Parts: sequence; C-alpha cells; structure tokens
Amino acid sequence: MSDSTQDSTPDNTFPSKLLKKLPSGFTDTVESMSVDEIKKIIFESEGNIYTIEKAKDSDIKLNGARDFVKECSAPYTEAKTAQSAKIKYCLYLLESRGVNLESKES
Repeated sequence: MSDSTQDSTPDNTFPSKLLKKLPSGFTDTVESMSVDEIKKIIFESEGNIYTIEKAKDSDIKLNGARDFVKECSAPYTEAKTAQSAKIKYCLYLLESRGVNLESKES
C-alpha cells in the first residue's frame, strides 16, 4: 500500500523530494564516510534539531504571531465548532428515530 504523500520510488532509492533538501555535495561526502562517521552526522543533526526547536519555542515574535492568529481565528473556529455540533446532534436525532446513517458507498 503506498502513501500519496511519499515519492513513488523503489525501496532501494532515496526519495528525490528529500534529496533536493540536502546541501550541495552532502551525498558525495557522506557516501565516502565510515559507519561511525555517519552515526556522528546523525547525532550532530539531532542536536541541531533540538537547538532549532528550542530557539523556535522561545522566539517571542513567532509566539506573538501564533497568539495573534489564534485570537483572530477564534470566532471562525467557534462558529465552525457550533455548526459541527448542530450536524452531529441532527445525525444523533435521526439515528435515534431509526434512520440508517450507514454510507451507501463502498
């Protein structure tokens, strides 16, 4: 079973979508490294991800923007939630009255 978000590549090839994100020359450099050197790259990259995420979490401007978006979108979110609740209650009521809600499509 294939996932539509992944490249359709054989198991022995690296997805081109990710290959494009690698720095120039990275593949050539890493391919000539030993197993221990490759493991060191992984370890260092994990550390870099931790540092990046920590900086992102403490970014005041970014957090302010998130809060602003959340505040601005609140009325829309609440309205959508209310509409969804109406639909669910109506479906509940129909089902309690014996209406079959099973999908006719398969």
